[in-house]
Amino acid sequence: MPRSSPYERLGVPEIINAVGHATRLGGSRPAAEVVAAMEAASLAFIEIDDLQAAASRIIAECTGAEAGIVTCGASAALALAAAACLAGNDPDRMDRLPDVSDCPRFETIHPRPGPYDYDHAIRLSGARLITIDYAAPAALAEIARAIGPRTAAVAHVCHAGVDGVPLPALVELAHRHDLPVIVDAAIALPPAENLRAVTAQGADLVAYSGGKHLGGPQASGILCGRAHLIRSAWAQMVDMDVRPGTWSLQSWVDAGWIARPPRHGIGRAMKVGKEAVIGLLTALELYAHRDHAAERAAWISRTIAIAAGLAGLEGLRVQTLLGDPESRRYPAVMIESESSTGGIGVPGLLRQLRRLPRKILLSEDERSPDRAYIYPACLSDDDAVEVVASIRAILTAHSRNPRPDAPEPGGSVSAPPG
Repeated sequence: MPRSSPYERLGVPEIINAVGHATRLGGSRPAAEVVAAMEAASLAFIEIDDLQAAASRIIAECTGAEAGIVTCGASAALALAAAACLAGNDPDRMDRLPDVSDCPRFETIHPRPGPYDYDHAIRLSGARLITIDYAAPAALAEIARAIGPRTAAVAHVCHAGVDGVPLPALVELAHRHDLPVIVDAAIALPPAENLRAVTAQGADLVAYSGGKHLGGPQASGILCGRAHLIRSAWAQMVDMDVRPGTWSLQSWVDAGWIARPPRHGIGRAMKVGKEAVIGLLTALELYAHRDHAAERAAWISRTIAIAAGLAGLEGLRVQTLLGDPESRRYPAVMIESESSTGGIGVPGLLRQLRRLPRKILLSEDERSPDRAYIYPACLSDDDAVEVVASIRAILTAHSRNPRPDAPEPGGSVSAPPG
């Protein structure tokens, strides 16, 4: 029998994803073991804090951090990380966030938003951002000058073009001032080594996406790091509909770490379900056993085949971006408009690819509308063939009948043969 699609029942078209593990396109495609574990998890009741305690042990083993929690995405992990740095183990401050009026330290030094602008998650905690161009030659000295009595944390982003300041140097500077370092490592995987390398370089709190290359549920993430900071983040996320004497984390009060249970914290709006926790932990344990070298080899082979298939098209410049084998960057095919031809260019091509019966989405370049990328990570070999055939069909048809970005919105483009 043909596969039954819940999307078809709802009238939601499936697409060809040449963007990669993007939230707006559904993130990852979890392994069967992950899906089965989530289904099994849905059949029982547990106390979420018991599950997070188990998650903390597994995350610590896999990342080398002291502790960890599962969050509802990397963005939530960053917000909770910042909240932990602001409130520490003070339940009164936890209760007031994002009001930071009673926080003596409320500033976070952060890379200036640009090609990667996920700073809103940090600001959600109430932290005031002091933004600095980390790619500037004197960035480290500027960060040092920005540190003051109101600084609560220093942030770092694992993203090409943003992380110009070496993480070990940033950690050394921050720790000299007794400040924690928060690392946005949402897209630091691959390579798999980065799951441990970021903590090994001294980061105090690290946020990973669970729904990208890790292969967990889309709305899942990891926050790992120093045990006392993880406790603070954890306490600000849990359900507090209990009397203080029956709080599931009462042992923290008994041990003197916190004076009393807080009220519902800033992370209550970021709650994570038992199914997502189990799915993420299953994916995390599988991650160490995946053949990452074979994965990358398949991506490179697909990238080369796509580039070869697009070679020689009028109006299109094609380049393969394979990167260093140890690089965390995915291989890709970069396409650019040939300005001298007067063709529809990349912007017109992207619009027409979206109008196909089975629409195709490429990764747009945020700096230039005349540049886009084809990432192979979420493509099958058949998808890659269809991407090439569709691009060739659109550009060939335009070269024969050069009209400006035809057809008009609401029209359609015929699917390529086959």
